[in-house]
Amino acid sequence: MPSLLSRYLTTLGMLTVITSSQVSANSIAKPTTTLFGYNTLYSLLLAEMALARNQAPIALNEYQQQAVSTQDAGITERALQIANYLQDSKTALSLAEQWVKIAPENSKTFYQLAYYSLKQQQYVAAIQAIDKLLILEPEAELEALFLGALPANADGRKLLLAELANLEKNYPDNSHLLFVHGLLVGENGDYPLALRYMEQARVKNPHSIPIILLEARILTVSKQEKKAITFLEAALIDNPKSQQLNLHYVRALIAAKDYQAAEKKLSQLIAIAPNNPETQLMHALLAYDNKHDEAAIASLNRLIALQSNEEEAYYYLAMIAKRQDKLADTEKYLSQINEGDRFLSAQIELATLRIKSDRLSQARQQLTESRQQHPELASTLYAVEIELLNNNKLEETAYLLVLEAIKQFPNDNLLLFSRALMADKRQELAQFELDMRELLRRDPNNPSYMNAFGYTLADKTDRLAEAEPYLRRAFKLKPNDPAIIDSIGWLLYKQGHLFEALTYIKQAYRASNNDEEIGLHLAEIMWVSGYKADAKKIWQQLLSKKPNSEPVLKHRALWEK
Repeated sequence: MPSLLSRYLTTLGMLTVITSSQVSANSIAKPTTTLFGYNTLYSLLLAEMALARNQAPIALNEYQQQAVSTQDAGITERALQIANYLQDSKTALSLAEQWVKIAPENSKTFYQLAYYSLKQQQYVAAIQAIDKLLILEPEAELEALFLGALPANADGRKLLLAELANLEKNYPDNSHLLFVHGLLVGENGDYPLALRYMEQARVKNPHSIPIILLEARILTVSKQEKKAITFLEAALIDNPKSQQLNLHYVRALIAAKDYQAAEKKLSQLIAIAPNNPETQLMHALLAYDNKHDEAAIASLNRLIALQSNEEEAYYYLAMIAKRQDKLADTEKYLSQINEGDRFLSAQIELATLRIKSDRLSQARQQLTESRQQHPELASTLYAVEIELLNNNKLEETAYLLVLEAIKQFPNDNLLLFSRALMADKRQELAQFELDMRELLRRDPNNPSYMNAFGYTLADKTDRLAEAEPYLRRAFKLKPNDPAIIDSIGWLLYKQGHLFEALTYIKQAYRASNNDEEIGLHLAEIMWVSGYKADAKKIWQQLLSKKPNSEPVLKHRALWEK
């Protein structure tokens, strides 16, 4: 489970951030003033002006040149900080190597050298730097260093573990190294061994929050959720105000599916610290899922007041209003979402609401304006509108729109696939085949394309031999996809293999949670196979979900006549 432990701990704010693309370049600490020559001072002035104008790459270039020419510790540190900001690990490593030579008595230099050696996968150099760091500062905290630069793959972690073993011989009682060892073996999936290392680390350093957090996380991912909760409850007795421990405890409760307890704990946390956006958002989402609407609304409104996660807050306020059948409020909140990850979802919800309340022209105008405001999303917004029109039985309008969209975005596969599927429904098989062959030319290993093409060939033509390789290939790529399993079954039915077809389509029907189209296939094959009573049960089952379903009523009437 690569990076599972480190990513989780990082999200809890456990790391002291070493690099961040979110930090303002102007906030980087300036070097101590020293007497330099004119050219150096001029270059540094240009660099600071570049930072003030958000031109950090120019600033780094100037500082890096001056760091080399002056061999000044302050300038080198400043250059390294800018490289950190730009996440330029290669340059940062070069600067860290230089800084160590200039200031070998400064433990911070070895910390940075170790960090960027890890980032560049130079594990021998990293361990050597840590050895020097521990000589200068025996209790140096290594947790953030490794969490921030952990190897991304198992092979890299194994190489690092091999180098770490040599270092551990010199520092057998160092809790920070025990933490690192536990982290690495845990990342590689050996949870029992990871727990043994964490227990040893905790004996050496019983009050270390990072050690407690990682041990609890390992318990959780190794399916010992109750033990993790008990462990964290004990830790909270000694550290009741620790934000990290409290949030980890909430996440452990969520992992154990104790959502009510998690919400209650979050309520306590926001009562103590009402201006914490993270706890407010977590509480809002849990309260929403638990259908405690008033509590959720309070946290969502607090997020808006804090100007944090506003799009997310407006979206869930809209969903609560929709749940309460307050459609005017739903529309008002959705209209506030003009960007961000929730933008497309908001557009779909808003347009759907307007179409269902007989405001088709308003819904379409909304989507047209959104395409103009967000040209980068225009093709996706076309696809959204096309889907909504089709879902609301406005097939002809949808087809005209897809033709318009493809003229603007001829290389968009989603739009071309939409046209192909609509051409299939319109019995325009020549257009369908033309579009599907083009899609398969562009993306020959796409199982959805293979399935759509193979199914239509099997369903609407006598080209069964041609359909089979497409469907078999799609099934090999996605053997658990109900639509593809259904297509294989339908092909077998068309080929006359009734009982084999039943096996596949029964499986597809179960896996799809009783999909209507698959159910109709199943009913037909049962009827033809002589299981008429079973076919009637399937029709009745489908009608119990959707009593006035026209396709089901027509299908039953056709076979019962």
